[in-house]
Amino acid sequence: MRIAILGLGGVGATVAGGLRKHERDLIFIARGETKRVLQEKGLNLESDLLGDCVIRPGLVCDDPSEIGIVDVLILCSKSYGLEGACKKYAPIVGEETLVVPLQNGVTASKSVSHWLGGKGIVSDSYIYCFSNIVETGHVTNGGGILRIGVGFADGRDNDKAKRLIEMLNEGGLPSIYGEDIMKALWEKYAMMCGNSCAFIYFDCPAGKIQEDSEKLEFLRGIYEDINCLAKANGVRGMDDMPERYMEIFMKLPPQTISSLYRDILGGKEETEFEWLVGSGCQLAKELGVSIPFIQKVYEQKR
Repeated sequence: MRIAILGLGGVGATVAGGLRKHERDLIFIARGETKRVLQEKGLNLESDLLGDCVIRPGLVCDDPSEIGIVDVLILCSKSYGLEGACKKYAPIVGEETLVVPLQNGVTASKSVSHWLGGKGIVSDSYIYCFSNIVETGHVTNGGGILRIGVGFADGRDNDKAKRLIEMLNEGGLPSIYGEDIMKALWEKYAMMCGNSCAFIYFDCPAGKIQEDSEKLEFLRGIYEDINCLAKANGVRGMDDMPERYMEIFMKLPPQTISSLYRDILGGKEETEFEWLVGSGCQLAKELGVSIPFIQKVYEQKR
């Protein structure tokens, strides 16, 4: 299969590491300095789980006409660049191309399908991945919390998706196909959005929240908001999530913050705030659900 990876940052590089046994079938979509470095040196990945390797794909390119139609397109760009990327690279997506968005949140598949004009077969998918860019073309992936899930909300089968999962597992990246994908997506969203909302609202790391009962109750309210939103979206089996996630939060190192809060602290112009928090508020409005705690966070930040 011809597999294109769009976005060769922490997530894209780690996915490429899971597919390194098939590197000649890989296409890295990159431009500018990143394109030059990847063409000349390959992609250098250091990973606790996958090991250290240099991946040299069959093609590094940013020209859709040169790439042509691919079998699989894995979208690893930041959410705020996703719309532009989809529109630019729609020509490489055929009717049977499997498109795998790995952005945070629960609306990626719907958005991607819209931006691609209905082309391709867009999966519901997620990744747990703690990776950092050392420099262009050099990424580190730490810890053992690394896994991918791919599926479809309607439970359909897809041979390309199954083969992709096989290839990732062959490369040592734990991957699952056909699970209750929407519950898994919402579970990740609850942690990513829930914790980020608390860090942003109180402007502090985990330790300052852990020691304050009022802050903890606000955090619990955020988790409960997300559970209500998931239920309204047809997702079941998450009633124990608020309590489970409160227990997990209390075990976090005191200086823990989320990547979204880190970006906001760093003064980044573009962040995933609208994608994670804003989209939740928009979905609540569409579904007629009250999410008072998340709404407070959104209104404060705006």
